[in-house]
Amino acid sequence: MFKSLEGRNSKLSGHTVLLVDVSGSMESTISGRSEMRRTDAAYGLAILLREIAEKVTIFSFSEAAKRVPSRRGMALRDALDKSQSHSGTYLGASLNQIEADAREGCDRVIVITDEQSHDKVPAPRGKGYVINVASAQNGVGYGEWNHIDGWSEAVIDYIAELETVA
Repeated sequence: MFKSLEGRNSKLSGHTVLLVDVSGSMESTISGRSEMRRTDAAYGLAILLREIAEKVTIFSFSEAAKRVPSRRGMALRDALDKSQSHSGTYLGASLNQIEADAREGCDRVIVITDEQSHDKVPAPRGKGYVINVASAQNGVGYGEWNHIDGWSEAVIDYIAELETVA
């Protein structure tokens, strides 16, 4: 993964809050033809984003948001996976929970999810991105969120380019 970032000079400037879905639905495979779980794709993107963000605060969410140490590589994958039980999906409550703590001075929030939520998802305050690693039929990432389907390292370039243009 780190090889894909070699020679890259640009970083996502400022403070990025990364919110990674670890709910039960994320244990499903990304497609009927794959053995890769949605969490695998989410963890891989989190590892890359952690490296490319100038400053990052990382949370997992399921029933609630839990702050995760900003480890590197597979240590971050393990920290995310073990951060809490993989059960319900409360993205709205998790966003509200981290609001006071991590959003102050935050330049962007990036949510990596399969876009299933048990509660209402508020509009982002500032720049907000929802990366859908499952392309669920009824997603929550529309409206004022920048919605991204897919999960390659090109997603990072897309976010950086989108912010340059805006």
